[in-house]
Amino acid sequence: MSRTTLDRLAVKTLDQRFRHELETGFEMAPRVAQGILETAKHVFNLDAVSGTQNSRLRPGQIRQVIAAAEAPHGRSLRETEMVEVTWTIDAGAEDLAVLSAHGQQALRQVRILRLIDEALDQGGEPTQEDLGKALGVTARTIRSDVAALRAEGYQVATRGKLRGVGRGQTHKVIIVEYYLKRCTYTEIQRRTRHSVTAIKRYIQTFGRVVMLKRKGLSGSEIAFAVGISERLAEEYRALYDRYNLPEYQDRLADIVQRVSGAEARSDKAPKKGAK
Repeated sequence: MSRTTLDRLAVKTLDQRFRHELETGFEMAPRVAQGILETAKHVFNLDAVSGTQNSRLRPGQIRQVIAAAEAPHGRSLRETEMVEVTWTIDAGAEDLAVLSAHGQQALRQVRILRLIDEALDQGGEPTQEDLGKALGVTARTIRSDVAALRAEGYQVATRGKLRGVGRGQTHKVIIVEYYLKRCTYTEIQRRTRHSVTAIKRYIQTFGRVVMLKRKGLSGSEIAFAVGISERLAEEYRALYDRYNLPEYQDRLADIVQRVSGAEARSDKAPKKGAK
């Protein structure tokens, strides 16, 4: 896809619309507008991919009916319990960044990981055919992508493959683990083909989980406070337990400091009308 096409697509995202309103309506510098955008998405849990869903679809999202995660295998579709899930097919600027840097195949694989993550958080378990239908490709293409992702160590929990094959790591845990191992954002981006924005968001969420775990909150309490699924909260708690070692204390402290510093700045922000 040409640079001109990518540029045209970029200006059609909600992120760009918000920045444009701040830059033109309030005469803010682009850097300031971007900072306000990131803060607003964090505070109001408006990331491109959120652990909580509501009845209103955002641009780039669809609803699809798939098998429930707890539904027994081997039954006909008519006898299988189904759930309706909300899927983020297009995450806007984040997906454009992946497409620009790594190409269409990498973007599709990132989307596969995202759709599976969202499905599991909503009690669903998609088949490879479900994923192909949502992404507009054949089941054969999905099988090829899934095989490549599993070869890289990702947990790709499609229906019929989740049980009996062992539990790998989700892409979010792998990305945070790379950071704990002192990889740079550029290195993580190259290895995982995710956007820097997504990488920073996963690390920040992990930092909030660490802070709350240290305060003694349970997994369910952390999930509620951070706005993520209990499944992801437990995975991050387990990751912290594995890396809560002397040689990683500086890295953990850096992550927590970034989160606590951001929250402190948010708390100190002047209220509207304050003098």
